[in-house]
Amino acid sequence: MHEELFERLLYIANQSGITITEIPGATSDPDVAFCNRKIININHNYESHISVAFRLAHEISHIQFSNPSFLYTFSPYIKNREERETNERAIRIIARLVYADTPNEYRNWSDFMTEFNLPSWFEPLVKNLIYE
Repeated sequence: MHEELFERLLYIANQSGITITEIPGATSDPDVAFCNRKIININHNYESHISVAFRLAHEISHIQFSNPSFLYTFSPYIKNREERETNERAIRIIARLVYADTPNEYRNWSDFMTEFNLPSWFEPLVKNLIYE
């Protein structure tokens, strides 16, 4: 599922004029969104339990909705307003793609969290957003 989702996210990025560069960085090098240039560097080597597909959706959200003069490195945290909103948008993007033909009663927030290896603090977001 993740490969197909990743391909669909690449298509969304392409349609939005976003260039995705897959870089062979170190395990400590996070993904980066260069908002003003509409470029995302995805590092498959980045040591994160969160799925690459979710990270890509997150960075796409930064470019589509964040201040265009900013540069963002991947952050799974939600205390910062900007990161919380970006994570909410990423959840919505993925939920629309994954659950396009799935009625709400067959969606499961816990399975979604597990599938994308999201940390526990995402629970209130996922519980609300995947049913929209």
